[in-house]
Amino acid sequence: MNPSEKMAGVVLEEHGGPENLLYKTNIESPKLKEDEIKIQVEYCGLNHLDIWLRKGGTGDKLTLPRIPGSDVVGIVKDVGGDVKNLRTGDRVILYPGKGCGQCEACSQGRESACKFFEVLGYNNDGGYAEYLTIQGKRALRIEGDYIEQWAGVPVAYVTAWNALVKKGKMTAKDTVVIWGASGGLGYAALSIAKSFGAKVIGIVSTKDKSDFLKERFPDVEFVIRASGVGKAVRALTNNEGADLVLDHVGKKTFNESLKMLKRGGRLSFCGITSGPIAEVDLRLIFGKQLTITGSWMGDLDDFNEVVKFLLRNKTFPHIDKIFPLKDVNKAQEWLEEGKHVGKIVLKI
Repeated sequence: MNPSEKMAGVVLEEHGGPENLLYKTNIESPKLKEDEIKIQVEYCGLNHLDIWLRKGGTGDKLTLPRIPGSDVVGIVKDVGGDVKNLRTGDRVILYPGKGCGQCEACSQGRESACKFFEVLGYNNDGGYAEYLTIQGKRALRIEGDYIEQWAGVPVAYVTAWNALVKKGKMTAKDTVVIWGASGGLGYAALSIAKSFGAKVIGIVSTKDKSDFLKERFPDVEFVIRASGVGKAVRALTNNEGADLVLDHVGKKTFNESLKMLKRGGRLSFCGITSGPIAEVDLRLIFGKQLTITGSWMGDLDDFNEVVKFLLRNKTFPHIDKIFPLKDVNKAQEWLEEGKHVGKIVLKI
């Protein structure tokens, strides 16, 4: 394909509401570098990162215009001369992170700890478009009948894996509490924790979500989010507390997460959907000798492990709704309303 050809896609030119997501058909198709592949995007999953990009004000250095979209599945249409692991026609899933490639963290495979770490569709153009280019090493070949589900994997599953497995040191003996268990990240965490054999307690906002998830995870205990959520968790753990809590909510839940941990427990923290500033009772941390770890997505090795895990276990995300690309405004509104279970996906 001639790199000067135009493509359709969604461009964010100014921060603001969903109406600022502009569908265009005359975007210049990206040019291919020698270490890159060009992808014809089939599906792109939505994340709260897309909302933060659209609204701005996160404190991150964001540049516009930008094509959003981090969770990408597509077909390889062209291959750079230095790429040996893929060929035209392969269906691939993309790792949406990239470090500078030169610092100590990058040299150790910890790209997400790089000072210049970028996320696809947030710091550079992503999957809300017909085509994108990416380094060949950041794509893995996939096969099978789960194409839409794969589009719900990259950010959510890589973050959950990094937080629970790599940072949280989760084992089959652990009792694990997962906030927001019905969302994309929470659902991924449920799938991973259950596959590890852990005892899992999921926190959700409504009984409808609890009932829906109970059908898919019958041996998971679900707690409706309320003022007594900590008491409910303690009751389900013989008043001892949890070994590990996954918190991606932030301001509204951080202190409660510390309270529901047992002595020597671990808090894996990886999101701030309710806000970044929390008032914390510091006595809980040193008094209970807690360990707190942070995850900003995850690394390329986490992505590779996640893909192998899913190929083996088939515990794919639940897809709540699929929207055509032209309805991206409705898709982001649905995400913001928080009524979904699992992932929301755009069909490109």
